Amino acid sequence: MIKNLMIPSDGSKYSQKAVEFGIELAYKINAYIIAIYILDENKSDSYDSLEDEGNKILANITKKANKKGVKVLEHLITGNPLRDMKIIAIRTNADGIIVHIHGKDESEKGTIGSVANRIIKTFEIPIILIKD
Repeated sequence: MIKNLMIPSDGSKYSQKAVEFGIELAYKINAYIIAIYILDENKSDSYDSLEDEGNKILANITKKANKKGVKVLEHLITGNPLRDMKIIAIRTNADGIIVHIHGKDESEKGTIGSVANRIIKTFEIPIILIKD
């Protein structure tokens, strides 16, 4: 049974679709949402601006979920999304994950994005891929 549903978000329009689907599913199955934002350690942007962006994205997820009565556990983590996603799932006790097949990188449109591809190949928990 899925009780802890992990939803990583980068704030893109694609990840918002995964968030919306995840909130509905969590509501229907009475699950918690583990909202994840990863501050990419490889980005050259200032840490403060990335942290602010992540906090806004997580707050938005929580606000939407709370309107439906769904509880959210927020996690803002510094790391590498490709390398660390599975570790984060284990540490947060996620027993299911929802992710869109695309992220912010528009060049991946039409194919499965690098993060979604890595999740498919490495996760041992149920995965729901969202596609337009």
